[in-house]
Amino acid sequence: MNKHFKKSIVFLLLLCTIISLATPSITADAAKMPYVIHETVESQYLGSGIKYENIKKFTSKGWWNINVVRVDLTDEYAEVKGLMNDKGLSNTTTVSNMVNQKKAVAGVNGDFFNFSPMPHPMGTFIEDGEVISSPIELAYALPTFYIDKDKKADITFFDRRMSLTNVNTGKNVLINLINKAADMKMVTLLNKHWGYKSFGNRYNKDTVELVVIDDIIKEIRIGQPPIDIPKDGYIITVSGDRKEPLLENFNVGDEVKLDIKTTPNLENIKFAIGGGSIILKDGKITNSNINIKGDHPRTGIGITEDGKELLIATIDGRHTLFKGVSQEIFAQILKDLGAYNAINLDGGGSTTMAVKPIDEQVAKVVNKPSDGAERRVPNGVGVFSNAPKGELSYIKVVTDDDKMFLNTSRRFSIKGYDQYHNPIEVNQAEAQYSFEGIEGEMEGNVLKARSKGKATVTANYNGLTASIDIKVLDEVKSFTPSIDKFNITTNSQRNLGSLSGIDKNGFKAKIYPEDVEWTVTNDIGYVKNGVFYSGEKLGSGAVTGRIGQGVNNILISVGGSGVSVEGFEDANNFKFSSYPEYVSGSVGISPEAKQGNNSAVIKYDFSQGDGTRAAYLDLTPAGNKGLTLNGEPIRLGLWVKGDGQGSWLRGIVKDANNKEYYIDFAKTLDSTDWQYVEANIPNVKYPITLDKIYVVETNPDKKHSGEVLIDGLTAIYPPKYDSSNLPKPTSFSDDRNTKSEKTPEGFSIMVAKSQPDIDKVAGFNASNTIRNRANNHDVNIFMGGASTEFIKSIQSKLVLNTGINYTKRDYRNVLFIDANSSKGSIRLTNPDQWIWLKNDLATTDKDHIVLILNTPIFGQNGFKDPLEAQLLHDILVETGETGKSIWVVHGGNGTNVKVEDGIRYIEYNNKPSNNPNEVKNMKAIEFVVNGKDMTYQVNPMFGK
Repeated sequence: MNKHFKKSIVFLLLLCTIISLATPSITADAAKMPYVIHETVESQYLGSGIKYENIKKFTSKGWWNINVVRVDLTDEYAEVKGLMNDKGLSNTTTVSNMVNQKKAVAGVNGDFFNFSPMPHPMGTFIEDGEVISSPIELAYALPTFYIDKDKKADITFFDRRMSLTNVNTGKNVLINLINKAADMKMVTLLNKHWGYKSFGNRYNKDTVELVVIDDIIKEIRIGQPPIDIPKDGYIITVSGDRKEPLLENFNVGDEVKLDIKTTPNLENIKFAIGGGSIILKDGKITNSNINIKGDHPRTGIGITEDGKELLIATIDGRHTLFKGVSQEIFAQILKDLGAYNAINLDGGGSTTMAVKPIDEQVAKVVNKPSDGAERRVPNGVGVFSNAPKGELSYIKVVTDDDKMFLNTSRRFSIKGYDQYHNPIEVNQAEAQYSFEGIEGEMEGNVLKARSKGKATVTANYNGLTASIDIKVLDEVKSFTPSIDKFNITTNSQRNLGSLSGIDKNGFKAKIYPEDVEWTVTNDIGYVKNGVFYSGEKLGSGAVTGRIGQGVNNILISVGGSGVSVEGFEDANNFKFSSYPEYVSGSVGISPEAKQGNNSAVIKYDFSQGDGTRAAYLDLTPAGNKGLTLNGEPIRLGLWVKGDGQGSWLRGIVKDANNKEYYIDFAKTLDSTDWQYVEANIPNVKYPITLDKIYVVETNPDKKHSGEVLIDGLTAIYPPKYDSSNLPKPTSFSDDRNTKSEKTPEGFSIMVAKSQPDIDKVAGFNASNTIRNRANNHDVNIFMGGASTEFIKSIQSKLVLNTGINYTKRDYRNVLFIDANSSKGSIRLTNPDQWIWLKNDLATTDKDHIVLILNTPIFGQNGFKDPLEAQLLHDILVETGETGKSIWVVHGGNGTNVKVEDGIRYIEYNNKPSNNPNEVKNMKAIEFVVNGKDMTYQVNPMFGK
């Protein structure tokens, strides 16, 4: 290996800003891992022998978002291959684009790479025995992951010998690089895998390029611009001193032989890709080369000890929720997943995983790239399923919501799959459904629930069965339509959209419109199966829906009145523009009019180009940009005389926020007669401006020219909505927010505050009032920190001065847990609290649980970590499903109650009072516990 090449490799590593350790090192048998508080695993098959897993671990250091694709190497239909842009290595693209291009089922980013002077991978890239990008020379090599043709996987250091020989003379030169732009003064081979063009003289004016086609030198170029790389050949390029041997030993017309060898043997390599470091060797954490210190996103490949399974994994970082991990921790994670040997690939902003679920057509990114979007990379690792279409092997039952209300319905369907997890078409009508666990009826695929509880719905299809669990909630307390008003033309129909309901415990679920009893006011139409049908009558009215205890209204206006806004009589009111710029045309006026004396004509020529082509009439009345429309029009109408070419007639409107919206007047202008067309105005912020009316062609095969006439632009305004004489919509109210009397066995609780200087701030003996109020209760909870002296003066059975340390206290059938969230969450304050909390929730035999926190969980002043907030909610809901009532009392800026999924979140204003008025407005939250019944009221602390 020559000295210049050695320097170039070192330079390559420095350009990538990678920290390279001089010698391999064993760091530890096990990295120092944070402890796991909670873990969830979701998995799905992507193909035969291919399983995708998303693992979320909540640790003492924060969240890990781990994505893993497991590949069974013993499965004949599962394959791992390289990914790159169809346009070549130098044309970087996103992982999801590569997965879609190559029809893979999953993929991750690949090797470390250099951006300058052109993007190229640092290390090995081999596919089916062909070097796509050459390994680094062994003395400076980085490790390579590879799979041989027997599907045996390994991680090692590759060596290579590459040369070009003149068959006529026997002279040869060593080739230093294949499809890399590491150093233009090295002899480099570029072929179809590089891209479309050679280097040429872009970087060095003395560049020599040998153009080889079918093993014959067709041309020798010196200092010339880049040239197309031949599909059936290659280009040898070099500048500087190394160009002389090429010029001396090779001539146009010479036959040449390319000799490329690697160790391990290239002919036996199915796929290989370079990485940064061996991070796991025979079950021990190690670091062979590159180690970017700190916590970052990571990508890697692991191999199990028996060599039968690959683990292709990513972990997110540099994100508000996911901070990333060190290389040593990543190695331990791979080991815990089952890896015995592992290599890390490029990480940081490059870390990306995309998967294509078996029921979807395109891949989606499943991790959180740290740049906020996918980084373009030169290569990647792809996973492919080559399984044939088999026979129906299993089914799944699916529905649009696994919760439903009492006396509502839920639809089910099935999906079929073969033994290789390929989707198989099924006849939905042949599926037979049954259910258990609740009372109700099953009509075809629709369940009508007549009692609450947990139900299991089972489908039987040609002897195959599958089930799904459903939770039936209480009856609807209130509901909200997805639309609150709409306009409709006469003799038309519109689906009333989706409805969301809530029961008395704050559980939410979807409601089908057909389950609602609808009435229509003002005789403007009727509702059938959740669809509103208008009639001939113009005007306004409403539909009122009733279900359970819920009532709500949707306002409707039928028809509208048109106002002329542009007659196209003056050519000074508009001008021509086009897209792309090569589209030619013009706008003007024509004496052929539908209304008035003239119409506007849009002339266009779409005969050039293959992409979308458009000819615009830009509205410029009085020199203004766009035609401002008064009021709130719901549609725009105009007359159009097409040319029969089938183009699309559209418009562009801008709302008050200057946001553009595209509107459609006519999908195809097939007719040559005058036609009246309308375009609906979407949900915009008024007022709006009509900027353009235009003709557009998107079909690349249609190349035509013509002209279109437009006339009589009209803005259509709806009748005024009428909300008079409608029933008042129901809103959620908590049934437990009620006054209750204590039974002989019952007791009471009060939540309050009493700051040490409250009497001074109030200007009266406020502390005495609070003390007397507290002494009427068996249990008192003081938020915001009361003085020790004041706490000692309270004579109740149990007094909690909260917000300091984690404390668990019992009183009769209530468990009180006081946790500290003052630093932004439970974990950020002290992660050990999570272990105690989970244990206390799981082991208590009490009927009621009251969790006390310094801060809110959700919202602006809630936990800094929204995932931790959601986890706490989910665990509390899970605890509540055991039959316990769950209450969260937390500090905040106000005093209010929110009920969600059976959990009552009670915010108490625990901020110090700064003036007498704030003291007088203090609240007391007072509870009464009578056995398993627990109620509350929010009352003034002082006065009525």
